[in-house]
This record gives sequence, C-alpha cells and structure tokens, in this order.
Amino acid sequence: MKITKVDRDSIGSDLGLQPGDIVRSINGARIKDILDFKYYVTDEVIELEIERDGQRTIFEIEKDPDDGLGLEFEPIKVRMCGNDCPFCFVDQNPKGMRQTMYFRDEDYRLSFLAGHFVTLTNISKRDLDKIVTQRLSPLYISIHAIDPEVRQFLLGIKRDDRLLKKLDFLTSHGIELHTQIVLCPGVNDGKVLEHTLSTLAGYFPQIRSVAVVPLGLTKHREGLTPLTPVTPDYAKTFLDHVDELGRKYRDEIGKYFIYASDEFFILAGRDIPGRDRYDAFEQLENGVGMVRTLFDNFQELEKTLPESLPGKTQFTFVTGMLMKDLLAGRIVSRLNEIDNFDVRMVPVKNRFYGETIRITGLLTGQDIYHELQGRDLGDCVWLPASCVNENDIFLDDWRVDELSSRLGTPVRVARGSFEQIINEATQEKEFA
Repeated sequence: MKITKVDRDSIGSDLGLQPGDIVRSINGARIKDILDFKYYVTDEVIELEIERDGQRTIFEIEKDPDDGLGLEFEPIKVRMCGNDCPFCFVDQNPKGMRQTMYFRDEDYRLSFLAGHFVTLTNISKRDLDKIVTQRLSPLYISIHAIDPEVRQFLLGIKRDDRLLKKLDFLTSHGIELHTQIVLCPGVNDGKVLEHTLSTLAGYFPQIRSVAVVPLGLTKHREGLTPLTPVTPDYAKTFLDHVDELGRKYRDEIGKYFIYASDEFFILAGRDIPGRDRYDAFEQLENGVGMVRTLFDNFQELEKTLPESLPGKTQFTFVTGMLMKDLLAGRIVSRLNEIDNFDVRMVPVKNRFYGETIRITGLLTGQDIYHELQGRDLGDCVWLPASCVNENDIFLDDWRVDELSSRLGTPVRVARGSFEQIINEATQEKEFA
C-alpha cells in the first residue's frame, strides 16, 4: 500500500516515513489493503516492512495497541460487480456521464467500511476467511430472493452462487449481517418474499434485519428487461403484507425483522410509523426510518425555535417530489411561523432520470437550476446533503458553486438538518 500522507508528531514521522513509501508487510503478513493494515497494526510489537525506491527496510516498533502510525494511503481499488441485475440503476444512466457513473461496485470491504450492499456472488473462500479472521462485522448483503431461479433472474447470473453456504459460514463464525431486498412487483414479492424472509429469519440473531426497498425505474431503459413499477395502490397492499409479517416475526423472535423503506409509506399516502416500528433503526442509511428520524429531530428542535429572527430572512429550500407534502405540512409551515422568517420550499421534478424518480438524492444540478431560475430565491438556497457527494458535486457533474454562480444566489448544503439553517440565519442577521 502506497503512503500518501504522514502526520506530524506521529510514529510514522518519527521513523522518517514519507509519501510514496510502500507498506509491504506487518509482522510478516502481506498488506494488501487498508483493512489488512488496520488489523495487523494493532499489535503492541510490530515489524513494519517499508519499500522505498526498490529498497526494503524493516522497522521494529513498540507501541500501545490503540496507537496508529499516522499514515494515510491511496484509496483501495474497488472490485467491480459481475452481475447483470435488470433493475441496476447504473445501467439506467443516460449516455455521456462521467465514467465512474457506469461503475458497479461489489466489494465486501466497502460493505464493512461504508455500509455498501453487496451480493456475495463472486466472493472467494479466501475473502470469506479474511472477513472472519479480521472480524469485518457487520456486513450489508443484497439478497433479493432465496429461491434459486428468482435470485438468478434478479442478479442476471446463470448459476447457483451458493448463497446459503456463504451465509452459513459467516453467521456460524459470528459475523452480523443486515440484508436488503429490492422489491420487483410480480417477481420477488408474495410467497417468494415469505420464503426469503423465513429463510433469513432462521439465521437470527446473526442476520439482524431485512430492508425492503422499491426498484427505481428511470426513463433510460432502452434494451433492458421490462419490469413493473411500484404504484401507490401496490404500495398500500404491500405495506399491509409487511405489517402482517412484521408482527409475526416480532412474536417469534422479539423484533419486527422486516422493514419497508420510507418510500412505500409516502407512495401509499400512509402515516410514517412511530419509532418502535423500526427497532434499533439498523438500516437508516438505506432509507428505512429516515423520515421518522427527521420528524422526531425537528420535534426536539421546535422546543428551541426562536419566536423571531433579528432581521428579515428569506430562504429557498429544495426537495424532491416525494417529500414535498410531508415537508410542507410538518416542517416548512412551522418555520414560517417565526417572525421575520420566510422559508419557500421548491419541489424539483426529475427531468434527468424521468419523473418516476422522485427521491431527493437523485436530483441533478441542471434540474435544480431549471426549477429555480427566474425565481426570487431570497438570501440563500439550501440543498439537502443527499443531493451531492462529499465534494459538493451533483450526479450530472454540476458543482454547487457552479449552480450558485448561474443562479446569482448563494447555495449551501444542509449537512446538519434544519438546526443548521436556523442557527446560520440567526447568526447572519445578528452580525449583519
């Protein structure tokens, strides 16, 4: 692994390590990735093998187990997915985007490090052994279906990938798993879903949860397998089934086990369940319980909301079409009760992927610009953090600063929920 940075006043700095040096091994174990490094560097006494300009040097180090070396490394080379899922969003991107938008990752290391879902179709015995040895737990696994024929169809493979043997191995060695099912109406619902759940529940408590999320179908599906979308009527019927199954598993194993994503409830026009329906909120980043968490957090924030801001303030808040009614009725209306505060919410239609894609996280810079141009945007435009990556770049490669320049209005990313918006509005007017 190539070192890219050495922190000052660190063990690595004391050893004279430099960017460009390569970590070859620790205590004789070859270091292939950051997980290997983190696992072996915890020993109190280590022999660190470094290569520089073709020359290898071994450093003997004594340290506390929690002490790092102060080293940063090149990003891992992500493993590519070999599946051909008919609902894969990558295949539904339009032409002309940056190359990374067409890359499908299938890397168990990112499952552990970042919560990415993987299918385990091409994982090797060596990889499984590494997961167990290094205690890479929990992992996040896309199941979709247990039935072999249905699973092969949904993954676009022509062989039995021996999923159950892999689940047997991981769970018997104490690895915890969170699983998901991308629901395709008429394919992996009904009895197929019940069979999948009963099989996964047999691994409880090592398999901790099953999230069900609806497939997303963009307008860019030329040549792809036809699939049926999730409609509002379908969502209502499906939620009734999930409620029945959840009560069954709560009685049998003490938790609901199956969790429908928030999108189902919004599509069906159903109330968002209370906190108890989500148990430990173990799949929050998968869109399961995010709305409940948002509402509960805002309820706490309401207790501290000011009656008035120091000066007149107008903000524009962007959202996708899915959340517009919930935000308008529960949050925006309450913020507008604050004197001198004018919050205008603008729901944005997804022209880039098609109007069937309604979630905020798939909005593009160009669609937001199309909706906002020519409007009175006030002091600032606020974007939900899900619209952009950590570098403030949208899916279509637009940048936040580019959007701001085109609109002629400051555009900010709300990474700290509505509390951040209130705090910044108050501070700006106090010091204006």
